[in-house]
Amino acid sequence: MRELEASLARICSAWMAGRSALEHCPEEWRNAVEGQHGEAALASLTGHATWVLFRAAPSTPLEPRPLLPALSLPVMADALRPRFQRILSAQKSGSSIERHLVDLVTARGRSVHPADWMPSPRDDWTPDMYAPWLDWVRTESKAKPADSTLTIESYEHWPWAQRRVALVELRGVDPAAALAIITAKAAAEPAERRARLLEILEVKLSGADAAFLEGLANDRSERVQAMARAYLARLGQTVDAGDLATELTGMLELGKVGLINRRTRLVIKQLKTSAQNARRHELFRLVSFGELARALGVSEMRLVEAPPDGTADGIDALVQMVATTGSDAARRALLDCMLADNAAPVSHLRAIAPRLSVEERRALVPGIMARDTDELETTLVIAGRQLGAAPLSAMQASPAYRSLGKLFENARNGADGKRTLENAMLGLTLNRIALLLDAPGAAEMAAHAVSWGLSPADPKLDLLHLNAALKTETMP
Repeated sequence: MRELEASLARICSAWMAGRSALEHCPEEWRNAVEGQHGEAALASLTGHATWVLFRAAPSTPLEPRPLLPALSLPVMADALRPRFQRILSAQKSGSSIERHLVDLVTARGRSVHPADWMPSPRDDWTPDMYAPWLDWVRTESKAKPADSTLTIESYEHWPWAQRRVALVELRGVDPAAALAIITAKAAAEPAERRARLLEILEVKLSGADAAFLEGLANDRSERVQAMARAYLARLGQTVDAGDLATELTGMLELGKVGLINRRTRLVIKQLKTSAQNARRHELFRLVSFGELARALGVSEMRLVEAPPDGTADGIDALVQMVATTGSDAARRALLDCMLADNAAPVSHLRAIAPRLSVEERRALVPGIMARDTDELETTLVIAGRQLGAAPLSAMQASPAYRSLGKLFENARNGADGKRTLENAMLGLTLNRIALLLDAPGAAEMAAHAVSWGLSPADPKLDLLHLNAALKTETMP
């Protein structure tokens, strides 16, 4: 075997040097490589010997993998899979819509075929129904526990992704039981997973969670410490920020708005230098909303009586502060007052999206859509996973829909360079519209696009066609 291995090495060296390797052929192969095509026969024998006789042995014993787990929702129809694959592959040359696409299919009561898409081990964003696949790709799959209820005793018997989904469900129906499990088990998890467990407490956060959160003040992870402080701040249990809060108040001012119904307005002042702006952004991250209100000598609710005014980046930072550390009441009040002010850009509300409930998202989408001047980007952020539900009548009130006529015209008649850019923008806008519309609306929108000049087979219409078909072709 060693002689054969040496012969193969000499053969490969000869080929790499551009010479014939027949002179290095092992004696046992001589008869097989005679004739006009001897070099080709030698190549065939060499390849076979290399891959079969000298295959590298695994460094560890091989273990059979369990079969890919079945999901709770049925797979989309085979007829729709080619279109799904085209949409997913198109993102390589443009804006990625992978997350939105998977969410849309899930919202329509279907799962993706594993041959078309699988989550990567780090894809924690995937819908909960894909938790068994996440555990499988992470090689963390375990036999399903006999008791389907997650408890402190059965905690270790559950794979991580499914365990977290079960905890989220438990938190929704029995917050105390979920808190007990997290309190008992979080310390043994690595930092990233401790943070993921802590996120679960955001569901039905209450004073009962305070003792556990206070115990995380000295956690090994700074991220976990910051999350615990933010949750405590939402509960009104803030630590005195002292000089930091006072420094921040010097960059803000309180004003009044309204002739009859006088309300307090927080104004983010224009600063002179970029260094001052950077410092103010840092202070917005370090100081909680409650600490800021206390330093200004008012309540949290006074600060959100009217939409904030001032620099756009300052308003974004303030909204982020409220979203991170503000109470539920303050968060709702800020959302309501900014929506009531038609002059307030809805893009400022993106930071609040993670704290919105499913019902709030669904209710907000039509109003946000009608004021979204960012090609529906803000609407998608607010909608979250609640995709494919907007009627076409609501979409027609949006600036993005009204801009389609100009986009179609420029895509057809512009100069070559500009036409390419306009085609890309048209495709992006149609995709975002397709993600938000309900199935009948998607079908009607596709028909409108064809009447405006697009071919029915144009790839820019793929997502609209898929949206419409997910309802009309695959839903029982």
